[in-house]
Amino acid sequence: MDGNLDLQTATAEDVVTAAYLDHAAAVRGVAQRMTRDPEAAADVTQEAFLRLFVEIRAGRTPDNVPGWLYRTCSNLIISEARHSTVVRRTAPRLIRLDTPCEPDAEVVQREQDTTVRHALATLPADYRDAVVMAAQGASGPDIARKLGRTDAAARTLLCRARNRLRVEPGLADMFAGAA
Repeated sequence: MDGNLDLQTATAEDVVTAAYLDHAAAVRGVAQRMTRDPEAAADVTQEAFLRLFVEIRAGRTPDNVPGWLYRTCSNLIISEARHSTVVRRTAPRLIRLDTPCEPDAEVVQREQDTTVRHALATLPADYRDAVVMAAQGASGPDIARKLGRTDAAARTLLCRARNRLRVEPGLADMFAGAA
């Protein structure tokens, strides 16, 4: 770092700016050699300088700023590699491919899908749009905005649409389990 900067009286912004000007290229080079990915190296470099800023703001200015930056950069890369290893190791457990799809369950699901499609086709377009958006996870205000209605009007419309579906032949059994 610049020998003219007094670490005791300089602001956090001054110290980090001087450190960035003096060491950013070298820190990024170390990160790029370790990751072999220019974008990851840029992210790690940015995170290291951000952490330096936080440390200085908290009154914990490192004695050796360049050394601290290199160590922080290395630790961030190692931590990310460990995290990625855990993710790769546990991800297969999230999906169970060892259980075959049961034919009877698939037939029932297809029949239910067909019944729902036919029931939705009987609804007016705005009712159908509201039900489909709600099923896809859209919020009430989003549905209202999309339909060009107030929140209260959209809730009423959605309630009426669901009530119509509840009395549709074939759907009553599906709604029996839902409250």
